[in-house]
Amino acid sequence: MPEKVITLAEYLDSMAVPGELYEKLDDNTVRCYACGLRCKIKDGRRGVCQVRFNKGGVLYVPFGYAAGIQADPIEKKPFFHVLPGADALTFGMLGCDMHCD
Repeated sequence: MPEKVITLAEYLDSMAVPGELYEKLDDNTVRCYACGLRCKIKDGRRGVCQVRFNKGGVLYVPFGYAAGIQADPIEKKPFFHVLPGADALTFGMLGCDMHCD
């Protein structure tokens, strides 16, 4: 019997865990504080980033994966005066908080 094929979104959602950077509001709505947009997310909906979602009044967030990992010179970072010449580990998750069409 072949295994059920799932989408990338379904797989990533299965890895999501309850987050900490949110506030519970009325009617199972949450306010996400993970970025500057401060999305107000209704139950069963997603934030602008499309990776954080509200399930039963709990904000679920990405966990256990990175979309990219790289060692960058510290001079690229906003704290470039710390340890000149050192490397800093940079990583990024999937999701974007821009409003493109």
